Amino acid sequence: MAQFHIYPNPGTKKVEIPYLVAVQNDHISNRTGATVVIPLRINAHPVEVLAPLVKVPGQGLFVLSADEIFAIDSVRLRQAVGMLSPADRAKIKPALDKVIGEY
Repeated sequence: MAQFHIYPNPGTKKVEIPYLVAVQNDHISNRTGATVVIPLRINAHPVEVLAPLVKVPGQGLFVLSADEIFAIDSVRLRQAVGMLSPADRAKIKPALDKVIGEY
């Protein structure tokens, strides 16, 4: 699994969450068999920093739902549809800092 690649959601919530973006370092994924992903939601309202808009190449804008981060068995992720741009990748760390940061 390549970090920042976008995969079709293999789960049951494909309508509202059509894609998952892999955020875990490749080195870790190759050792564990699991990949940490963040859902990309359609028809959701973006929230500054926590849930920004990101672009799926050829598909449009989706909300990066950082508060729904989870791990999935890597074999369930098939055929990446694209990769996040460097500008969209830069939105991930601040979003995760909002989820797990101290207040």
